[in-house]
Amino acid sequence: MKKFFFLFLAGILIGGCQNNKGTTISGTIKGAQQLDGTLDETMLSQNLLLSKIKFESDGKFSVNMPDGMKAGLYRIKIGAKQMNLILNGSEKNITVDADLATLSATNYTVHGSEDTETYIKTFGEVMKDKKPLPELQKAIENTKNPLLGMLMMMQVQAFAAPEYVDFRKKIADKLAAAYPNSSYSTDFNKIVKGLEAPAEPASAMTIGQAAPDIALPNPNGKIMKLSDLKGKVVLLDFWASWCGPCRAANPSVVRLYNQFKGKGFEVYSVSLDKTKDAWKNAIQQDGLIWENHVSDLKFWQSEAAQLYQVSAIPQQFLIGRDGKIAGVAQPGSSIEKQIEKLF
Repeated sequence: MKKFFFLFLAGILIGGCQNNKGTTISGTIKGAQQLDGTLDETMLSQNLLLSKIKFESDGKFSVNMPDGMKAGLYRIKIGAKQMNLILNGSEKNITVDADLATLSATNYTVHGSEDTETYIKTFGEVMKDKKPLPELQKAIENTKNPLLGMLMMMQVQAFAAPEYVDFRKKIADKLAAAYPNSSYSTDFNKIVKGLEAPAEPASAMTIGQAAPDIALPNPNGKIMKLSDLKGKVVLLDFWASWCGPCRAANPSVVRLYNQFKGKGFEVYSVSLDKTKDAWKNAIQQDGLIWENHVSDLKFWQSEAAQLYQVSAIPQQFLIGRDGKIAGVAQPGSSIEKQIEKLF
C-alpha cells in the first residue's frame, strides 16, 4: 500500500470564483439518524465552523450556503468520522451518500463536485495499490484545480523523498499562481521548503534494544505509561502541533491505527508542544482518536525526546510485543512496511 504523509486534510477558504446563487450540500448518511454534525472549512492551524448539521430520522440532511462556497477544502464531520470535500468554487448542488459504520477516507459517494469525485476515485485506487506512482504523479500534474493537485501530492509519502523536490516545487508554484493571496499557498510553500532540508539521523536508538519506558501526563493530567502497552505492537510517535511535517503525517498515523487496532496495535503519541491548548486542539483537529497522548510541555527539552535521543520530528519507533524496538523511521520516511511484518 502506498505510504501517506498527509497533513490532516489541511485546507483554507481560498479566494476563487464566487458562486453567487449559493451552494447546497445534501444527502443521506445511514446510521446518522438524529445525530448532530458540522460543515467545516479545514485549515492548517484551525477549523472554521460554517454550519451545524441536524440529521433527520432517515439520515437525510441539507445545508444551504446562500453566498456560495469559494474554492477550498471542507469536511462534513459526525463525531470522530468525517468526509472531505474539495471544491473549486463553481459548485451549486452537491449530494453526499455514506454509511456512518463504514465511512472512511474514500468510502463515500459525492455528486456535484468534480474535484471531490476525482479525489475519491484516485485515492480509492491508491489505497488498493492500483495506481502506480508515475501514473499518479502525472494525474497530479494535470489537475485543473491546483488545490486538488496539492492535496493528492501531500497524501503520498513517497513524494516527500528528495528525488521529488522539483515535483513539489512545481505543484507549489501552480497553487501560488492560482491563489496568490491565499495563506494556504504560503503555508504549503513553507512545508515544501521544509522538505528540502537534508535529512539528519533523528535518533541513535537501534532495533533490538529494549524500549525505554515513558511515563508522562495526558491532557487531563493522568500519567500514561508506555510499559502498560507491553504485549501489543506499539507505534511510538513524536510530534507537535507546531510541526508542519508532523501535521502532514498525522492522517497516515490515523489510517494505520484504524487499519491495525483490532489486531493488538496501539499508538503512543508524545508531543513536544509548549502549551496545553495548542496540543489539545491539534489532537482534536487531526482526529487523533487513540487514548495514549502524553507531553510534559517542555518543547525540545522533553524528557521523553531526550530519552529516545530524538533530534528531529516527526519521529516514529515501532515497538514489538516483547517491548523491544522493532523499527525506526527517520523523518520523511514511513514505518508502515515494518508494521505489516508484525501482523
